[in-house]
Amino acid sequence: MIAQLQVNLFCADVDACLAFYTRLGLTEAFRAPATGPIQHVEVEAAGVRIGLTSAQVANDLVGLGVAASSTPSTEVVFWCEDVDDFYERALAAGATPVVPPVDSPDKRLRFAWFRDPEAHQLKLVQNRSHG
Repeated sequence: MIAQLQVNLFCADVDACLAFYTRLGLTEAFRAPATGPIQHVEVEAAGVRIGLTSAQVANDLVGLGVAASSTPSTEVVFWCEDVDDFYERALAAGATPVVPPVDSPDKRLRFAWFRDPEAHQLKLVQNRSHG
């Protein structure tokens, strides 16, 4: 049985990503090592953890063959109560805008996209049919 869900994002600058996600209101849940330069840190929101892992350390430690990239191939989706407000907070925290808030064709959902300091793509979704 699965006890928890976590997504890991590989980074060149873990400290910059951690600062960004904490400015968005996510809380730090774990870091390794406990002191010194961060190799891996986890932030949490809505019971899901996002791991921010040094790509260099992952490769040096266990040879994962990963790299930070400016071309996203995945996205992390945040369901929120107010896409417009969260999008503005993300930009103020240092996000790079991709698509500003827009309604779905049927007006039930509102979306926006941006990228974190390492170019990981993030999507915001608001269910407008529930307020």
